[in-house]
Amino acid sequence: MLGKFDPQRNFFDEQLFRRMLPAEHPLLDIDRTVDFSFVEAELAACYSPDTGRPSYPPEQLFRILFLELWANLSDVQVCQQLRYNVLYRYFCRIGWEDEIPDDTTLVRFRQRLGEEGAARLLQRLVAQAREKGCLRGRWAVLDATAIQAHAAARRQVEVLREGRRRLWEAVHEARPEAAAALQALAEPVPDGEHEDQARLLQAERERTEALLQALAARDADAAPRARRVREQVQRVLQDEGAGSLADPEARWGYQRKDRSFFGYKAHVVTDETGFVLAAQVTPGHAADVEQARGLVEQVQAQGMRPRRLAADKAYDAAALREALVEQGVRPYIPRRTKAGRLEEQGFTYDARADRWTCPQGKRSIGKTPHQQGGYLVYFSEQDCRRCPLAAQCVSKSQNRKVIYWQPATDRHRPKGLKRALRVRKAVERTFGEGKQWHGMGRSRYCGRARTAVQVLLTCMVIDAKKMARRLAGKNPKRRKPRSGAEVAA
Repeated sequence: MLGKFDPQRNFFDEQLFRRMLPAEHPLLDIDRTVDFSFVEAELAACYSPDTGRPSYPPEQLFRILFLELWANLSDVQVCQQLRYNVLYRYFCRIGWEDEIPDDTTLVRFRQRLGEEGAARLLQRLVAQAREKGCLRGRWAVLDATAIQAHAAARRQVEVLREGRRRLWEAVHEARPEAAAALQALAEPVPDGEHEDQARLLQAERERTEALLQALAARDADAAPRARRVREQVQRVLQDEGAGSLADPEARWGYQRKDRSFFGYKAHVVTDETGFVLAAQVTPGHAADVEQARGLVEQVQAQGMRPRRLAADKAYDAAALREALVEQGVRPYIPRRTKAGRLEEQGFTYDARADRWTCPQGKRSIGKTPHQQGGYLVYFSEQDCRRCPLAAQCVSKSQNRKVIYWQPATDRHRPKGLKRALRVRKAVERTFGEGKQWHGMGRSRYCGRARTAVQVLLTCMVIDAKKMARRLAGKNPKRRKPRSGAEVAA
């Protein structure tokens, strides 16, 4: 049953908090300026209105999770802090005679909240910030950041071997007689029996499938632990990219070409001040550009209409540029190519003839569509062979010059890209704050959905801090005007 939140405190608690609380503190600023009453309205449907024992108030449990991420604590640590930390008890509305929820209660509340519930709470907080004038909303800034998985990455051969071993141990714990007949299928395939890694992996997959079929035939996986391990092994078999038995949804991705990570990506859109407007989490190998349109649509669904969008070159795609222009958003996205614009290299385009001319005056002879949009424009092999610039213009793997041309990119290239890239640094500051102070650089849990809840709640913490600073007049970037006496002095 839904537990009601009582904002009133008794006389003893009021006197104790009044004497022991600090005069100023960021948590007190958040408590005074941010209204979290929308939590109960959003989560009331998750509880029965009149059946069962009264639960802890949803707003109180949310404040505990908020405090946990704000101070970068675990479930157990935040419950320990609430036993003696006066400031934390005050923020979470826990009196000195009230019971403190245990860590299991927090786990169940987080499960009940889920990814969709956390996303709705973020939307409500953004709407509140907009009503109080804390948002600018002229820009939308897109970026993604890596989140390390809460599991070690391993080769899939090792993952399958570990899965069979754990599954056999779970069966042996419940039914030793059935496990004895399946011990041979739980053993690893000898490495020397196969010529390469691909054939060894195929043999491991076949042995794993044979073990699962044998368990189903003997009905030996009915125990709860065996059932859980079997589900994990099946997920690894279904997806060849899985690199961990504990977290089969995590994937290898790249922050840069020379820097890989194993885990997830947090895709975030902010305004020009770094205030998070929407966020979502994908496996680490997901392309940034594929999430861009969904994030922009989430922002527009909340009633905001940014007129400019700033992003890095990972979002350089003709389809995205055209979609943004159709929605009235001007994209400021640099090109992926290091060489820069074709005009800067000396190439010119004749729109009437639909031909490109190289710096030596030779015209292109044709073009073919590219799978990512745009065209590959070809020059004559004979002209390139005789060209004095061939050594520096044509790569060693080619026998003629080929350029990549995106008409949509050239058509939707506004001025002011350097300024837009300075605006884009706002989202990088937001990522830095989340990772340095609130533990967003590493997932606390296994699974994409649980990681998404962590990221969404962390974004709420960052937004609440920004709201408190702006409404309390403590924004360090805005200097207060000096009085006449100060100027005279």
